[in-house]
Amino acid sequence: MSTAAADVSGRELHDLYTRSKALTAAAAAALVLDADAGDLAVEARRLLDDSLAARRRATGLVPQLSACVDAARDLRGLLDRARLGRASEADVDRARASHRRLRREVWQVLPCEYVPCCAAGHAHHDR
Repeated sequence: MSTAAADVSGRELHDLYTRSKALTAAAAAALVLDADAGDLAVEARRLLDDSLAARRRATGLVPQLSACVDAARDLRGLLDRARLGRASEADVDRARASHRRLRREVWQVLPCEYVPCCAAGHAHHDR
């Protein structure tokens, strides 16, 4: 994969991961507060579509993009079932597990955002 292609893929992965984190936090708040999650479900479907498209185009980062797909799919399912009043603890556990897997996969190729992992002077190297 060329450096330019790697940069674009890395940037796209970062954007998908950022969207996933924000959506997951918003979904958790909506579920805890028993708020309407209709708009979040729509955004989860968009995230899933975008993740699937990115994975189809990928020449690299397939494990990370597959984790994006899985996390978006599980979150969408949770939000869809919550909207119908049928979300279960198993749905929550599945969404949490896929989000943790996404985080682990992303951190394999992109620097994490937490100190001390990305403290000044730390250089991230691909495995």
